[in-house]
Amino acid sequence: MKLLKEPYRSIIKKISLTVSLILLLIVLFLGYASNIEIDEGTLEMYHTLDTLFILAIILFVLFAVIAIIEMVAEQKELKEYHKKFPKSKLNKKIYPFDVFNFTFMLLFMILCIFPILYVLGGSFSQGRDYSRGGIFLLPRVFTFENYTVVLKDIRLWKGYLVTIGRTLIGTVTALIYTSIVAYAMSRSNLKFKKIFYWINIVTMFFGGGLIPYFLVIKTVGLYDSFLVYIIPGLYSVYNMIIISGFFKGISNELHEAAIVDGANEFRIYWQIFVPLAKPVLATVALWVAIGHWNSYFDTMIYTHSPNLQTLQYFLLRAIQTSTLTEGMPAEMMDRLSPKTLSLAAIIISMIPVLFFFPFIRKNFQSGIMIGSLKG
Repeated sequence: MKLLKEPYRSIIKKISLTVSLILLLIVLFLGYASNIEIDEGTLEMYHTLDTLFILAIILFVLFAVIAIIEMVAEQKELKEYHKKFPKSKLNKKIYPFDVFNFTFMLLFMILCIFPILYVLGGSFSQGRDYSRGGIFLLPRVFTFENYTVVLKDIRLWKGYLVTIGRTLIGTVTALIYTSIVAYAMSRSNLKFKKIFYWINIVTMFFGGGLIPYFLVIKTVGLYDSFLVYIIPGLYSVYNMIIISGFFKGISNELHEAAIVDGANEFRIYWQIFVPLAKPVLATVALWVAIGHWNSYFDTMIYTHSPNLQTLQYFLLRAIQTSTLTEGMPAEMMDRLSPKTLSLAAIIISMIPVLFFFPFIRKNFQSGIMIGSLKG
């Protein structure tokens, strides 16, 4: 039973397949970049691209061979395993709904990926060439200058720091505060529970509007303060209901046993319920974090200091007012455009989210199902 005794094969296969895929994308990129016009490209630059292209091919072949060897070895072991334990013949038939579902999801995936690829291609396009009518997917005249200009803009990095700060602090504090309320609402012995519940429900459907809310923010001293990003987002009724539903699904016997052992409510919440609720907490954390990362409206309404501008508000101003091209020399303006610079800034702002999501994908999938079904 080598299949069970050698779990490292699966790890090696996954790593080699992932690296091979990344190297394949790099090979395609370098192969394309070395065979098109590059803005202010020199002969030395083309030679460097050719060298990197050959190196990437060698590395790709190496890791692809490792992946193929591991896959072949795993298939042999699977055949030996299934000789002793035959495969189940259930659910082998393909139904028309399966074909429809696969086709629909494939088209939906293409619709989601195409805008990202379009923005990525535009971010590597020369501004003058892009102004001729945009691109389909690949740039006609390749350039790195859009990223060079954007990365040198100090306002981008200030916006990054503010956004990262509000995302980390806002997500952690909101998760703690909301989960504490959710724990209290999940307990059957909470006094006036129905009153608290309906007060929460009413706030989901009725609000005072923007102007009264702005006056409240200004009255309590949150206007033009970093805390305006944190305190108003501490609590969400919807997230509370999701977490509370999960807490209700946890056996009450655990709570009673902890009470008998002398634990207080906070200790029960922190040491028993929170560890068991990691899937749903990870799901809610993703929702809150994405909300903080993409937020720009609160910056626009509740702040005026340049030091409090978030990354998304910087992108909004860059797209609407062409601030990225202010003060540029005429020769640079001939090769750059506000549109391509904005596309480069958008790609830079997407990178942290694209790397963050895969790490909590499993928790996200299980958490949203459990949190929505229980309770």
